[in-house]
Amino acid sequence: MFRDLMNWAFKQADVTPTFASQHCLAVRGGGCRACAEVCPHEAITVTRTVKIEPIDCTGCGLCVAVCPSFALAPRERVVTDHAVRCSAVQGETTSVVCLARLQASDLVRMAAPGRPLTLARSDCADCDIGGAAVPAAVDRAAAEARDLLALHGRTLELEVVEVERFDLPRDRVEISRRDLLRGGWKEVRRSSSLLLAPLEGFAEADEDAVDRRALPVEHQRRIRAIALSKPEPDAVVPLTLPEVLDGCILCPACTRACPTNALRRVFDGDAAGGARLELDNDRCIGCDACVDACPVDVVRMRDDVTWGEYTGPPRIVYRADRPAAPLGAVVRAASDPAPGGEPGGETATGEEAGGPEPTDDLDASADGSGDEAHAS
Repeated sequence: MFRDLMNWAFKQADVTPTFASQHCLAVRGGGCRACAEVCPHEAITVTRTVKIEPIDCTGCGLCVAVCPSFALAPRERVVTDHAVRCSAVQGETTSVVCLARLQASDLVRMAAPGRPLTLARSDCADCDIGGAAVPAAVDRAAAEARDLLALHGRTLELEVVEVERFDLPRDRVEISRRDLLRGGWKEVRRSSSLLLAPLEGFAEADEDAVDRRALPVEHQRRIRAIALSKPEPDAVVPLTLPEVLDGCILCPACTRACPTNALRRVFDGDAAGGARLELDNDRCIGCDACVDACPVDVVRMRDDVTWGEYTGPPRIVYRADRPAAPLGAVVRAASDPAPGGEPGGETATGEEAGGPEPTDDLDASADGSGDEAHAS
């Protein structure tokens, strides 16, 4: 009876995730099918775009959890709280449709020093909303949240419990008797404020800083969490950036696959000729699209990225110095004509600026938060 009621409720509200086509690897022609493969209800169809059938989608969020480019995202955010239950668990605490909808930035917002975060779930393997993959999705989000919190000297005290009902007062704050006697009510108020506060500057009020039509929203939230820790330029941060090994043929495969246009080919027009591959570090989201697209297998992702490197200016990741080819010659790593027909300058063809536009209709269930043409 309860499950029938929940299924009815889901059909009255749109629980499908939002879809930003300009960040989707399938739209870029990369062949990604991660969302369709993980969906326990076969609600997702991937062609040259991603279509989500709202009748079959239960809003579990498993597709969001596995999307490598953050093209899929939940429609709502969980309020800052220290106890959350899934919709299959009864109780009075804050609830979400499924715990798989929780992203790393959500867990960072809910974490507070000295206060454990409790997530209550049902038997996921027998659940009509999510499925057996939910616990692993929660573990991945928790691991990513711990990496972000470590920069602030904090830990994520997480407890995941399997119960049928979960009740916990939202304003419960653990204050020891010793603190009460030593500091009086002034100390109690100070301790309460500390324990209830989310990560400084990372509360919902800071959402105005998110540009929903630029880089993926979840990636922006994670970058902001890193920036709030004020890392030194040489501090290693939980990000990845591509490196290009010898053997690169400077074909357009990686630049066309990149969903944020972080990579670009530049062809010099000076007497020495030559060509290079440049990377805008702060536009890279670590999706591995360039790695998968490389036809000669020379692109790797490295995780020893420093904050100074990530926030620094664009850098050359590969250079091939060779004589410039005559205008119109078919040479992969030679100079291409710049806009206007003159040799030299940065390429600006449709391939380099983001690949061909998709011809299929975009997911009609997506809102307007990112469903438009590729960014240039």
